[in-house]
Amino acid sequence: MRSKKILEIISIVVIFALMLIIIVNVPIIVRYKNTGDLIINEVMSSNKNVLISSDGNYYDYIEIYNGYDYDINLKGYYLSDDNFNLKKWSFPDVVIKSKSYLLVYASGLDKYENEEIHTNFKLSSSGEVLSLSDTNASVISRIYFGETNFDTSYGYNGEDYVYFYAPTPNETNSKEYSKDPIKNSESSNVNLKINRYQLSNNSFIEIYNNEDYDIDLKGYYLSDSLSNKYKYMFPSVIVDSKDSIIIYASGLDKYEDGIIHTNFVLSDDDNEIVLSDNNKKEIDVVHIQNNNIIIKDVQINEVSSIGIEAIELKNLTDKDINLSNYKIGDKSGKLASLSNITIKANSYVVVYGSDSVYNSNGNLYTGFHINNSTDEIYLYKDDIVIDKFSVGRMISGISVGRNDNGERVYFTPTFNSTNSSKYYKGYSEQVNFSINGGYIDKGTYINLYTINDSTIYYTLDGSFPTDKSIKYTGPIKVDETITIKAISYRYDHLPSEIVSRTFIVGRTHTLPIVSISTDSYNLYGSSGILSNYHQNVNKIISFEIYEKNGDLGVSFIGDTKLSGMDSREEPQKSMSIYLRKQYGLKEVTYPFFKNSSVNTYSSLLLRNAGEDPKNIRIMDAVLTRTIKDNMDIDIQDYQPVVVYINGSYYGLYNMREKLNEDYLVSRYGIEKGSVDFIKYSDATKGSTTDYDNLIDYINTHDASKTDVYEYLKTQIDIQELINYVIVQSYYGNTDLGNIRYWKSKESGKWRWMLYDLDWSMWNSDINIGYPVMNGNVPAATYLNSLFIITRNLYKNSEFKDLYLKTLSYHLKNTFNPMRMNKIVDELSDEIKDEMPYHIERWGSEYSGLSSMDKWQSNLNSFKSMINSRYNSVLNRLKGDFNLTLEEYNKYFGDVGL
Repeated sequence: MRSKKILEIISIVVIFALMLIIIVNVPIIVRYKNTGDLIINEVMSSNKNVLISSDGNYYDYIEIYNGYDYDINLKGYYLSDDNFNLKKWSFPDVVIKSKSYLLVYASGLDKYENEEIHTNFKLSSSGEVLSLSDTNASVISRIYFGETNFDTSYGYNGEDYVYFYAPTPNETNSKEYSKDPIKNSESSNVNLKINRYQLSNNSFIEIYNNEDYDIDLKGYYLSDSLSNKYKYMFPSVIVDSKDSIIIYASGLDKYEDGIIHTNFVLSDDDNEIVLSDNNKKEIDVVHIQNNNIIIKDVQINEVSSIGIEAIELKNLTDKDINLSNYKIGDKSGKLASLSNITIKANSYVVVYGSDSVYNSNGNLYTGFHINNSTDEIYLYKDDIVIDKFSVGRMISGISVGRNDNGERVYFTPTFNSTNSSKYYKGYSEQVNFSINGGYIDKGTYINLYTINDSTIYYTLDGSFPTDKSIKYTGPIKVDETITIKAISYRYDHLPSEIVSRTFIVGRTHTLPIVSISTDSYNLYGSSGILSNYHQNVNKIISFEIYEKNGDLGVSFIGDTKLSGMDSREEPQKSMSIYLRKQYGLKEVTYPFFKNSSVNTYSSLLLRNAGEDPKNIRIMDAVLTRTIKDNMDIDIQDYQPVVVYINGSYYGLYNMREKLNEDYLVSRYGIEKGSVDFIKYSDATKGSTTDYDNLIDYINTHDASKTDVYEYLKTQIDIQELINYVIVQSYYGNTDLGNIRYWKSKESGKWRWMLYDLDWSMWNSDINIGYPVMNGNVPAATYLNSLFIITRNLYKNSEFKDLYLKTLSYHLKNTFNPMRMNKIVDELSDEIKDEMPYHIERWGSEYSGLSSMDKWQSNLNSFKSMINSRYNSVLNRLKGDFNLTLEEYNKYFGDVGL
């Protein structure tokens, strides 16, 4: 036990050391692709006040620019926000003039009236892909914009796509922009202060300029509401240095004879006054209570989100403060009361992120976690926000806080003491690549660059670069498939995030491409996961995915470990991919799977097709696709991909979803930490208590009785269980030891997850009556409690009736051999162009996959098994279920006709 503890401590130390070296990587999404001069020029996905249509509504818009020397008729061109349906909306007969703009409202109205064009889809302010395609449905302009603040836009600045503070519909895009999405929470460095104010009669606001220079307020904003911070926009008004200006909050909205009147009235009902600069960055906020400003006597002074989740509060006064009327919260609205805490004069107190609110040994745990991205922490006094702090991107061993000038900086953590006078101003700029990865010709030169004085270092062997790596001095010539990783360093700044790009030379693929890269010792040698495949350890990696045409989709740093049990023995290994907070983000938004309702993931599975005794590479995928959208069962989405590891081809993989708690959060919107999730018989989340109680109840009660069955219906999703059991029994899966089941604490109904169907469809004559009947199944490793549940439920006439009706329906529809064989053809066609490469790489190590002819023969055998299984099941129904002739005719009399 002691040695195990020592190993755990050593592991933590090693991981911490790595974190000091390895820089956090925020997922990098390819932001645009333009093939010519007809482009998507600007997009506004949350239009509240900028552009009004002829019907009086503020619709989101898409601006197209024609940079050619001739006019273009756009009839038959397409716009789409769906990567897999580029023809979602077609332009009407409309001409865009040369060197001119054309506005299209993304309203969903799908009309062309009053010279206004409206698409049949709307834009999401949370971000999405937008494509412009020509009459052949070939993409000529594609952008990927992130979450966008209202009344800001995303568009082209002549060199790159950026976020504009001030939208410019039908005009040249602004020169004021941000490379990152613009947030309400961003703070300005302009040193203006709301000095005083008066409510009610003759209400006014005084603004003081504490800078050493005069400031023109043109384009600045003033408001009496944090929920609408941009109510009033200033005209050109100068505030002299070290002087103030009076603004009358009268509602008259005019500027005459040097006197300013806002378009809102400051009254006793208002709670705050907020001042923002011309880039919509917040300058100052005061909170109103009984016509007085709430004094900020405590501030958020320092925050850490990696390693330790901590928030330091500082007492700004020379008196002790009891915090009984203070609260702390995050942007989701979660709050923790700071009662029973006192901060000594000019001193500090630290509170900690956690799953739930509690006090332990005098420490407060807040009940919310501190996210390592764009999280905001709020400090409340008497339910009024008196301070807020943006966490932003973090790395291990570094905290973010305020220096003596109140500036947001980074330093070595100094919790419970004065913040360090030695600090970093920010992060070095991310390295840019002249080509963003993907397919290139042999001999192509790749340029790396930043726009400031950062020094660039890079690696070519998959390892993570530091300032000890190769120093970039000029273009890198690429003659073979390779992964380039780059990092930049700048004085007074933290190192940049690591950027990884893979360049593929001499080969093209018809599938998406996944590139995994890491230090070779993470893969091979005494500690490598590929050479020591029984280890259950995680190794840090870079992950990139490229679309079929070679365009970069998304890139991030995460970690991986091998997946599977017996399949680990296979030459080609399955790998689980995880996003981790300490590497950047806990999740990434990208459409990994076609036609999926989920686009945000925290983990993925690269599956080697399992043991796949048929050697067709798609057995599990075919059997899953057969029931997708035809049954209510929790299953994994599927996408075949090509994988490269450290620039070397590693073959065809089945990319799948991971069936874990995050799957439930994404699919069902369940709050994390609110589920009982059991794998085989052990709880990976929550506990087994309720499940154990359910089994005890079934063992001690007669499920044939109505009252017992009615209770069980409140504990089990009966239809989903029936679907699950029918699929397992029809497929003849003899590896049901792969079983996961769960329930949310809110709904309280148990559901089962279907996965790993490799040991299915190998014996056409397996009993179709299990596990609701007592039929024996060869080589089965079933969870005993599943038999207890299903065989007791089958004693109930209502359950039996529903079970047999459901089976009858799916025999006539879902499991129809013609339908299933068509799915085999579709999925095999999808990978057939890749199979020669895969066989070249792995065929010598898989005796059943030695050639394309052998693979095709395997497919034919599998299709024959599908036919044989169906015929066998039809012949076995009456006997396997012990049905009378009357019962058989009732449920299955028309099956097979």
